[in-house]
Amino acid sequence: MKRDYVMVRVIFLVLCFLLGMGGPAFTAEAPKAAAPAGLIPSSYKEFNIGDVKIKFGADDRIRYENRQDFKFGDATTPGNDDGLWYNRFRINMNVAYQNFTAFVEGLQNDDWHDEIKPAKQRDELDLHQAYLKLSKPGNLPVSLKVGRQKLSYGAQRLIAAPVWSNNIRSFDAIRFTYNPASFDIDFFVGTEVIYENNKFNDSRWGKYLYGVYVTYKGIPGNVFDLYSINVTDEHDDLSQIQTYTSKTAPKRYYRDIKRYTIGTRGEGKIASTNFGYGYEFAYQFGDQDAEVTTGNMKSQDIRAWAAHADVNYAFKGIFSQPVIKLEYNYATGDSDPANGTSKTFDPLFQTRHGPYGLIDFIRWQNMVEYAVFLDFTPIKDRVKGSLQYHRYYLDETNDAWYGTGGTKMRYNAKSKNASDYLGDEVDMVLNYKVFSFLELEGGYAHFFSGDYIKDTVTGATKSADADWFYLQTVITF
Repeated sequence: MKRDYVMVRVIFLVLCFLLGMGGPAFTAEAPKAAAPAGLIPSSYKEFNIGDVKIKFGADDRIRYENRQDFKFGDATTPGNDDGLWYNRFRINMNVAYQNFTAFVEGLQNDDWHDEIKPAKQRDELDLHQAYLKLSKPGNLPVSLKVGRQKLSYGAQRLIAAPVWSNNIRSFDAIRFTYNPASFDIDFFVGTEVIYENNKFNDSRWGKYLYGVYVTYKGIPGNVFDLYSINVTDEHDDLSQIQTYTSKTAPKRYYRDIKRYTIGTRGEGKIASTNFGYGYEFAYQFGDQDAEVTTGNMKSQDIRAWAAHADVNYAFKGIFSQPVIKLEYNYATGDSDPANGTSKTFDPLFQTRHGPYGLIDFIRWQNMVEYAVFLDFTPIKDRVKGSLQYHRYYLDETNDAWYGTGGTKMRYNAKSKNASDYLGDEVDMVLNYKVFSFLELEGGYAHFFSGDYIKDTVTGATKSADADWFYLQTVITF
């Protein structure tokens, strides 16, 4: 098994290298596709009843992942060495009549050979989206969408509907949009839908997302955003949280939280050059109850911030159209959890895969990251890929190391002297659109454990490097 895994990695590495550097086997243009998008012809999916237009759609994705030393060599923890299969099926219907649109989508997920029980990405066919939308009534530049829907803004660092996991995030929400000539202005309020296998996926009432997101598009090739994103989480009763790993763990109680986030973001091209840029700055304030194991909650002020900056250069007119990007990411951590002020930045409903490395060990929380990306497109509209390098540090070693889902990967006791150097990661990913209805994608990541991981080894925990590989197919019907 391990030898086969190594061979697959080597083959994938060679393929990435050939596609990135060029070769006689690849042409600069994709062959022209005569078939329409989707395996099933449009005449079987789209039809009209008078002025009513009806369209059906579906796709199916299956992915294999192989993880080696995913818990850094701790064989006593589920998921250290694991092979996983994921499957996700979506089916939807869109009905349009004049300015009205009705959309409904079902989602069914499954996973196999997962050492972690119960399976977190398994869900019988359930309602993923169901909304009504009114667009431009009386030719006014406004729209209103009401119902279960996906929300995604900007670079998806704070609000996203990531499609990487089986469970695609959605909200029971209301969104009002005003679209004058150079602006998109969204007002939204909603609650996140929680996945529960064998139960109807309901919203988490009591935790509310609301805010306004403004995008200025008046300069061609550039966008500039301003936003206010707010989360309130209030529970009438103290509720015990127990994990699947320990049913006898001490009681931990939900925290009442009022977190307000204001920020700005922009991206685009620099004049008529091949240079591009991106930036984002977000500041959080509010208050929350401290996380404790008794019912006596302590109040904390929230004062946290995060930043992103990148610069990129596109090499036009040469094979594969490579784009190189240098990137910096920072998010505050909390140096003293007991001082009455929480400085840990929370990325709210961020995307869970890709922005800070493919292996998903890091998120925009108590972190410092330096990264280099090399993106390439050897066959236009057909083949694209990316090579990446990431270096990670913790902002505060007295705070936790947070994984992409918000779980604490490791926590350093305040009395322990540990380095802030978390580690390095190299990634590669390759996407191939075989036909209009079939897409293949594969990727590999290696995480080099840094001094922080070695300094915080206790008991059964280890500090081995981690490897991860995946291969997936997507069929659009």
